Amino acid sequence: MDVRQTRLVEDLAGVFRGELFVDPWRRSLYACDGSLYQIDPLAVACPQDADDVATLVQYASEHRLPLIPRGSGTTVSGGSLGAGIVVDCSRHLTRVAEITEDTVRAEAGTTLSQLNRQLGAIGRYIAPDPANASTTTVGGMLGVDAAGSRAASIGSMYDAVVSLELVTADGTHWEAAAGLPPTFPKGASGGSHVVQMLAALQDVLDQQAASIAASVRPGLVRAGGGYRLHGVRRPSGLDLPRLLVGSEGTLGLFTAATLRTLPLPRERGALVAVFDSLESAVRAVPALMAEQPTACDLLDRRLLNLARDVSAELSALLPASSAAALIVEWTALSHRELLHGLERYRRRLQELGSGCEIRRESVVDEEVDRLWDLPRQVVPLLQRISGRERPLPVVEDIIVPPEQLEEFVHRSQRILQQSGITASLYAHAPVGQVHMRPFLPPPSPHDGGQLRLLAEELYGAAWDLGGAIASEHGAGLSRSGWMRRQAGPLYPAFQAIKAIFDPQNLLNPGKIVTDDADLMLRHFRPMEPASPAVLDLQLRWSPEQMQNTAAACNGCGSCRTTQPQLRMCPVFRCLTDEAASPRGPANLVRHCLTGLLPAHTLGSPELKRLADLCFNCKQCHRECPSSVDVPHLAIEAKAQHVAQFGLPRSQWWLNRLLDAAGSWNRLAPLVNPLLTHATFRWWLERIAGLARQRRLPPFARRTFLRQLRPPYTVRPATVDERTAVYFVDYFANHHDPELGWACVRVLEKQGLKVFVPPRQKRCGMELVSAGDLEAARSLAEHNVRLLADLAREGATIVCSEPTAAVCLQQEYPLLLGTEDARIVAERTREAGALLAGFEARGEFATDFTSVPLTVGYHEPCHLRALGQPRTLRDLCGLIPDFRAPRIEAGCSGMAGGFGLEAANYERAQQIGEGLMRAMDADVWTMGLTECSSCRLQ
Repeated sequence: MDVRQTRLVEDLAGVFRGELFVDPWRRSLYACDGSLYQIDPLAVACPQDADDVATLVQYASEHRLPLIPRGSGTTVSGGSLGAGIVVDCSRHLTRVAEITEDTVRAEAGTTLSQLNRQLGAIGRYIAPDPANASTTTVGGMLGVDAAGSRAASIGSMYDAVVSLELVTADGTHWEAAAGLPPTFPKGASGGSHVVQMLAALQDVLDQQAASIAASVRPGLVRAGGGYRLHGVRRPSGLDLPRLLVGSEGTLGLFTAATLRTLPLPRERGALVAVFDSLESAVRAVPALMAEQPTACDLLDRRLLNLARDVSAELSALLPASSAAALIVEWTALSHRELLHGLERYRRRLQELGSGCEIRRESVVDEEVDRLWDLPRQVVPLLQRISGRERPLPVVEDIIVPPEQLEEFVHRSQRILQQSGITASLYAHAPVGQVHMRPFLPPPSPHDGGQLRLLAEELYGAAWDLGGAIASEHGAGLSRSGWMRRQAGPLYPAFQAIKAIFDPQNLLNPGKIVTDDADLMLRHFRPMEPASPAVLDLQLRWSPEQMQNTAAACNGCGSCRTTQPQLRMCPVFRCLTDEAASPRGPANLVRHCLTGLLPAHTLGSPELKRLADLCFNCKQCHRECPSSVDVPHLAIEAKAQHVAQFGLPRSQWWLNRLLDAAGSWNRLAPLVNPLLTHATFRWWLERIAGLARQRRLPPFARRTFLRQLRPPYTVRPATVDERTAVYFVDYFANHHDPELGWACVRVLEKQGLKVFVPPRQKRCGMELVSAGDLEAARSLAEHNVRLLADLAREGATIVCSEPTAAVCLQQEYPLLLGTEDARIVAERTREAGALLAGFEARGEFATDFTSVPLTVGYHEPCHLRALGQPRTLRDLCGLIPDFRAPRIEAGCSGMAGGFGLEAANYERAQQIGEGLMRAMDADVWTMGLTECSSCRLQ
């Protein structure tokens, strides 16, 4: 810690009740957001409430320390980065204080999806709908005046504001509402200063009245970036929310807001139409706007190509010849009116001629949501594009009058062609909002000239057409340097207002008001290793591969979602801490490689503590828009620490107990009663770290492998694709041999020759997840030796345990790095997927008898990680009278050894609480899952 950090911690001890971090690794988590930029902050503060924010701001004012407000850190403009104290409002300021008939009071860190889930129960919602609703916070939306696809029909965040609670630069905590005097919490001080501040604001507005009136751009549906001054001065008083919303934390730190809610639409319809050229799609917009749709989004060819790769459904929806698509939505008060609307849109599109085709239409609410999945799934996938040139979110926030959209698209395409640059285009057509991402190499301060020239030409084209920039994603670092040119004669008013609200320039300095015209070219995130030093990596990948894996994380923050239909990071859902988000390990590994952190930090106890928050469920890798392999980054960090310091005692003991499992089977009559004895469980917790509350499974008297007899243990004379090599793994072998035999019999029923290598060992996933890679490598080498020749000859390696399939497919190649491991991975199948393949080809024996049961099915995380289109549950649906409804209640929380350890028991229970509650419902006769670990929970 430097002197300022030491003093900060000492001075705020006992006064600031939230968390305050000054250590390098914690700070580095907040050095990036969803943009291309990186700035190491002085400290990170996570306030408990608005009083904490006021305490922090007052201290910062006294000591001249900059403050940078931050929500989920998903902004693509760099607005949440700075060299001062980053104030993370998403950690604790998440309370929904009050819901009335038509308003809601929510704190700044509440996510939009969290808020709308609660409002949906009473048929209401917050209307602005940015694409990242699952992660964006109320404070972040207020900061940039967020809108979304439906801005033309329902407005932006400003239109939803009743009042704002904020803390201004001197630490005064107050409430601002349109046309009303400021109000203050009971006992708060600083009211006279606010009154003086607002009087000075009135003077500036009066002095600049002519410039403000002249700055209004006719035909522009939404204002561009900067301070919205037109309409702030009213006969009834100041409309302060109009000024504050969109100010990006430069005038005050929002702590809560009272927002208007709207009734959920009674009826919604949507259609997707494709076009043979981008120009024809843009020309269709005015005709469609005559029908007043609630939304009309435009996607270009590059986005459609990505969409076809997402799923077979989208591939069928969007022909390869499509050059552009429009997704159109409308609402109605009755279903009859909704159908009439559909007919009108059909007619409008048919009048356009043969270059347009309606590919899908729906008037069912759930299906409308699925159609909107097209842009919401596909736009984030831009980050998945690999290669030297990637789509960069740096000149992507442009708005023009809607009637000028066609001309702007034409000019922008010409600018790109003349520059030899490709770009993607996504637009909210009714408001003329264009998000364009040029395909360029990751920029650095030394080669930003091309980027600046491109911005100059694109922004100039927008301004010439009466448009603006930074209208939806904020000015931040990428566009604040252009605000002086955009505001023109009004810019002195911006400077004066900033000086009134923030005379020391401490609130998010450098955003909106800045003297640095080249700000967009500074602070780029380094992407190359800081030195050629080669790390002694524990996984079998090169430093370049690891660097590329870490660099693939663009910081979009999708991994911070808590949407119930997703599984993304069960630990983050419990902790809501940036350190627990999957982008945390990715950022830290990249910082170790690029020099923000020393390289030796990779094996440090601090990074190990963060990596231990990942229990290798693989859901972040599966659901990340960029498919960043965060689990292997976390495994490498754990392994680096284990290589230097050894395993923690509990994990060492757990691994040794598993090694000796065969002995426990032979002693089962003695061991099993002990497993239920309180004293013995207490001893296990003290010695081995196993939670005494955890009900451990009894050992079978004879393992599955010891029960086997020929012909199962004899290698077939001929091996081919009809040979199933059963890899039984730990649980079925030592605890549930019946499961192993059931798998064998089902495989035989399908006409497969079953061979069970009698010398096989457990897969070792618990060792991989703990970072004990030497022990895991030993098991992998043994098993691969047994399986490689069989795989080469065409046999299928079948796993009844999803974790074993994941381990053989995804871990063994990185543990060993050999051709044998690769071949074994290619020939490994999870049992349900193998059988589902037979059924799809009409080769599955279905002579089932009736089983009148209703069971609740839980899909294990590792089964999802395999990415199988069909599973064993789908086959169970073929059994007469057998029902297995899917329970969508998240992760079980066990994660193998993670849930067994006493240190993790409470967290595992918290993670699995929703699933356990759902399983307790009276409607199920029993629970069904493929995973033995989930079964324990």
